[in-house]
Amino acid sequence: MKVLITGGLGNLGLWLTHFFLDSGHDVTVLARSERVIVQHPRYHYLCADITDIHSLKATITCYYDICIHAASLNEHFKANYTEDALRINSLGTELLCQSFLKFGLGKFVYLSTFHVYGVKEGVVTESSPISPDNDYALTHYFAEKYIEKNAKNHGLNYVICRLTNSYGCPKDINSNKWYLVLNDLCRQAHENKAIQLTSNGKSLRDFIWMGDVAHILEKLCESDLCNNEVFNLSANSTFSILDVAQYVQVAYQVLFDECLPIVINQDDAFEPQLLMVSNKKLINILPYDFKNKFESEAINIMKILSNIK
Repeated sequence: MKVLITGGLGNLGLWLTHFFLDSGHDVTVLARSERVIVQHPRYHYLCADITDIHSLKATITCYYDICIHAASLNEHFKANYTEDALRINSLGTELLCQSFLKFGLGKFVYLSTFHVYGVKEGVVTESSPISPDNDYALTHYFAEKYIEKNAKNHGLNYVICRLTNSYGCPKDINSNKWYLVLNDLCRQAHENKAIQLTSNGKSLRDFIWMGDVAHILEKLCESDLCNNEVFNLSANSTFSILDVAQYVQVAYQVLFDECLPIVINQDDAFEPQLLMVSNKKLINILPYDFKNKFESEAINIMKILSNIK
């Protein structure tokens, strides 16, 4: 397949880029800057800004079988996030859809977020009410609506994936995603020889390994059973932050043969309710065995931080 990946040099994007190249596909990454150099005979880079329709139309000059739209602004803690997220996450998606009108596109695969549901407990399915409670979720939901509009008006063939919390060793040591849970805990272990949680560690999240995300996306790209559908892209399993810290603890023991202390906030009385993001709809169409890779990915992260080959 001829695959275009927006945001293909980002944290998850690089996992997708390498996976699709290794699977034998021709991969073109569209991004504003070539922050990472990928060396591969079937790899191409396009410089474009998804918020500029003229830039997109001047750059996208051929047919692609697949576009995986992974580019988004996720750092909600940054200044001007509301305006920038609306421009990049929402309008950028609309302009990207428009840019395929001239040469055509086989399938548009969008990485949205399960946060569009706006819930923190219970079982979440694709039929659960949509109730975004922050700009990150709201701008992704707007993007979904733009995609549906283009399907209705221009026949765009799409799949929307509402992704949970993906994890995996950064492919780029200069990644700006070191604040993500597993990355942050591993960096704490590397720098402080200890993990200090600001909470009691009981907060629950659905975590999905980036390798599984890549495999599922390839299946979605190749299947004719998933057209114009919305799926929760989750592992359908829940871990606490303390669970993840303990996987890092085990990985540290394996790598350095030392015991890594974990300190929790004893004053935090938070007691979470169970949250389960169901992937039943997806698995009924594309059966898949999701993997737990916390320990091996933690080892890989600490290896790159410690410059261990």
